[in-house]
Amino acid sequence: MKPTPLILFLTLARAGLSLVLTPALLWAPPPYVPGPDLPGTSKGKLETYWVAPYVRASVIFGRTTVTWFGQDRSIQRQTDAIAVQSGFIDATHQNNAGEVVWGTNEDWKIALPVRSGESGYATATPDSRVFIEEFHPKPGLISLNIYVHGKLTNTAGPFLQYKADEVHLSDDGSASLIVWKYESKKTAQIIGLDANGTVRFRVDCENPISNEGVAPDGAGVLLSPNSGRVQNTFLWYTSEGRRQSLQITPNPYLVGWIPKTHHSLFTASAGYRILNYRLIDWDSGGEIWETAPPGTGQVLAIGITPQFLLFEEAELYVSGPWRGPGWLLSNGRREWVRTFYAVRVQDGSIAARWQAKDPQRLTGEGRDRFLWMNDRLFYMTAGEFTELNLNDIVSKTNGWAIGSTPGRR
Repeated sequence: MKPTPLILFLTLARAGLSLVLTPALLWAPPPYVPGPDLPGTSKGKLETYWVAPYVRASVIFGRTTVTWFGQDRSIQRQTDAIAVQSGFIDATHQNNAGEVVWGTNEDWKIALPVRSGESGYATATPDSRVFIEEFHPKPGLISLNIYVHGKLTNTAGPFLQYKADEVHLSDDGSASLIVWKYESKKTAQIIGLDANGTVRFRVDCENPISNEGVAPDGAGVLLSPNSGRVQNTFLWYTSEGRRQSLQITPNPYLVGWIPKTHHSLFTASAGYRILNYRLIDWDSGGEIWETAPPGTGQVLAIGITPQFLLFEEAELYVSGPWRGPGWLLSNGRREWVRTFYAVRVQDGSIAARWQAKDPQRLTGEGRDRFLWMNDRLFYMTAGEFTELNLNDIVSKTNGWAIGSTPGRR
């Protein structure tokens, strides 16, 4: 028997909780849990997906194999993997040797030194140009080995480790790290590194503090107070110290940076609903523009280019009369149609819209993303990747057209 609103209310009241009842929240069915696709006991299942352009991962019997293809579709190299990242592959260890990482989108392989003690964090840019390995030469110290195109170009540190802070890496290869200034651990500092791994500045900052992200070429870093006294406040630090302070509400999230600028894109949201997108200029500490979400669906991926912000959304498919206006799949599931919006960086207006012709039963597998690499823009799903031409948006060709959603012009 389904619980009535009264039973639900009394149950929560006994637990000391309150519930505000609205017509939309009186009762919701339990979430759909997918069942088996085949009868019997599964003995083998294959998962395969694109990690990057021309790079495929296959998982069978718990073993992951990564394969690189040439543009002529021939196999170039292959390795078993422990972990698959967008920028690097953690290959299977052999003969008790140290960890070996492979570039996902560049042809390099790095044998990391064998170290005793606590292992460090590793990260790479999505295009694989920069790879950073954290390591701890002594307890309480942290250093960064910075590789560019697979070659060790700089070792930054050792620094006094600030709490559990890890290095933050931007898509262009810039990085930032919070450290302690003295062993007394009373004064914190923020370190900014440029896209080639060179320390660009090191200045005192507030404490306690959180590292929110580094601007292109390490020109500045966004921090936020970590004391709970100042909610949703972002502090802009450069080589000159703290330069700007700005509060963004509600529930701000840093999406990314416009290439070669100090402009960052934020979302503000209420629950799971995005209220608006905001572009901030940190040189002035002011808002350039604010706009509502471009479409009516769920945003699956956002791509940032110098000229356009690209939004991929899953919009509800409206069926024709041959299916009936309320046609549903089993268990209340619906079909969705992929829709792309190109939003102008200059003013936040919609430049063009592209929509797939056929609906899909999108699974929410989380592999949809944009990848900007060597001045080429790719769009990735698990089963397909495409190369996008921004001139199509400008010229309104190849499916891109002037269009907007209801209420938007």
